[in-house]
Amino acid sequence: MAGVIALFAGTTSFVAARNLFDAKIFGERAEECLSDPAVAAYAGTLVTDAVIKSKPDLIAIRPILEAGARGLVSARPFQALIGAAARQTHDAAMSESTRRVVLSIPDLQILIHNALEQAGPEIAAKVPKNLDTTLASLGDGHEAHYLVDMWRWGIRLGWVWKILFPTGFLLLVGALYFAHDRRHGLVRAGVALILLGVALAALLPLGSLAAIFIKQQLLRGLARGLWFTYFQDLASWGLFFAGVGVLFSAGASSLLEAVHTREHMAKVSHFVLTPPATNGRRFLWSACLLFFGLIAIWDPALVLRSVIFLIGVGAAFVGMREFFRLFLGRLSQREQITSEPSHTHWRLLMTLNAGLLILFGGAWMIWHNRTGENTVAAASSTTACNGYAELCDRRLDEVAFAGTHNSMSNPDADGWMFPQQESSIATQLRDGIRALLIDVHYGFAGGARIKTDLALEPNSEKLKAAIGNAGFDAAMRIRDRLNGVDEKHHGLYFCHGFCELGAYSVVPTFVEIHDFLVGHPDEVLILDIEDYVDPKDLARAFEQSGLAEFVYKAKPGTPWPTLREMISSGQRVAVFLESGKPGVSWMPPAYPAMRETPYSFHKPEEFSCAANRGGDEGSLFLINHWIDSTPTPKPSNAAIVNAYDFLLKRVEQCAEQRHHMANIVAVDFYLTGDLLRVVNAVNKIGGEKSLPTTKSTDNEVGPPEH
Repeated sequence: MAGVIALFAGTTSFVAARNLFDAKIFGERAEECLSDPAVAAYAGTLVTDAVIKSKPDLIAIRPILEAGARGLVSARPFQALIGAAARQTHDAAMSESTRRVVLSIPDLQILIHNALEQAGPEIAAKVPKNLDTTLASLGDGHEAHYLVDMWRWGIRLGWVWKILFPTGFLLLVGALYFAHDRRHGLVRAGVALILLGVALAALLPLGSLAAIFIKQQLLRGLARGLWFTYFQDLASWGLFFAGVGVLFSAGASSLLEAVHTREHMAKVSHFVLTPPATNGRRFLWSACLLFFGLIAIWDPALVLRSVIFLIGVGAAFVGMREFFRLFLGRLSQREQITSEPSHTHWRLLMTLNAGLLILFGGAWMIWHNRTGENTVAAASSTTACNGYAELCDRRLDEVAFAGTHNSMSNPDADGWMFPQQESSIATQLRDGIRALLIDVHYGFAGGARIKTDLALEPNSEKLKAAIGNAGFDAAMRIRDRLNGVDEKHHGLYFCHGFCELGAYSVVPTFVEIHDFLVGHPDEVLILDIEDYVDPKDLARAFEQSGLAEFVYKAKPGTPWPTLREMISSGQRVAVFLESGKPGVSWMPPAYPAMRETPYSFHKPEEFSCAANRGGDEGSLFLINHWIDSTPTPKPSNAAIVNAYDFLLKRVEQCAEQRHHMANIVAVDFYLTGDLLRVVNAVNKIGGEKSLPTTKSTDNEVGPPEH
């Protein structure tokens, strides 16, 4: 009994630790919750309440708002937002410094507008664009404090199952080893495991029944939906233990006397239907029947499932027992009743039990951890990739991405000199940019501007080539005036050559990229990083921002997956380092993974498609397309070279000359001209002019071995 109790406690603590106290699994379960109609209804009501609170006049169309909101919360973008927000806030919300759990959904107003647009544009127009919705709050009451305290204790005790599991198994093995009659001991152990499985499986319906004490219907449905989603693993663990118990008890009982099924069924029926003789037992018997009847009336489907489960366990026991009897052969009456079975029969029985246990355990592990079905389901639910259904089943190297050269160089960055793009990286992503070419340097903070860590920078001639003589001189003048800078601790900054001319921290921008991916779960990005830092420091920034969870981590030399496969796996960001420094496996060298064109053109007529870095080996083709007017990039140049006809003509020529379609079309001032129209034409979508089919390279693989 002690072993079974330990296994019961170990299993429940493991399920709780895995689903509640692991941030990643907690987020995944949060996403799954919204597939439950009751949870979706509750969330939709909260969204509707928030909209009406912000704009009370919308109460007149509340039914329409609720219908749109319920469709919204069941959509993949909203579910992805919920999952990511749950992961991000999991640790912080339950820290010692907080007593309030608040789940805020970024950019929720965008999703609400999209849902309402389907009901009617005139309705969507009435919803305020600056809507800031708080989805859930546990409040500041005593109940919430108790709940948070319980949660914290659960996190602290999340390791208990590691002790309870082996303790339970050791107790069972010990009881069997020291049993006077091991045949009966094995039967009792099997029956105990069956009861353990039944008890674990019963926790799901019992938890659901507890929701009857919640008066409000929406909250009752929410509680039931959350319980079933977060503790659904209890049923599969119950099935596992019940199956092992059936295996052991049936095998051991096959060496005992024959079991007359009808007689036992009659005894069970008599026990259930006949009132006991004593008053105490009769009172308990009456209460159990009353409780069972009320539950059957309230939720007949639940009772029916429970009865069928018990019948199934009994049928499995009888069937497995007869299987053992047929396999081992009928023993003599004396062996069955009075004596130990022969050593041959016992060894054969234990060998058969062990083999079946291995097969059963393996099958259960495959079923319990099945990911293929989930992957297929997730893949099939993806209807558009990077905005278009036509792109979903194309490999990464068969898709064109709109890119920005020096993406970090923009006027939205405070004090940035010589910007090369019109908007911030976050805005670029919202506008349709899907490939970012960014520079990362070390810098010192503390002064009026960030000071470049020149000790780890290339020589001055390379810096002059990057920003020009005028820019170099300006940077050195600013640098000489910087005082109060902490030069003992450097950080990672987006800069172009010199941080003195403009810089901002890497991690907050990575967080913005992460948040974009969370809010747009069907988008794939490429990051081409011109790095002047240690790859491990850069990887740490990816981890701190949460962006690392989205990075594509394939084995070197493997073919590129389709966009649908990248989206389904969650690894939707391909990252490359131009320096080629080793140290982080998921940051492969940009070259020769990519091939590119030259990038130093001073006049439109100088544009060339000649091979540059990467030669003609790369599986991705980067077209560098801008006029170099260092140190002051000019939008007027972009207006010429980014024009639809000019840009498309060059992309066509380069694809033909280099025998590979353009995968990244990188420009300055992406809002000037027709970059997105050209990329659509390359992808043969959106009704634009299509590119002729070009000869494909034989090296259509992912990151090279390095």
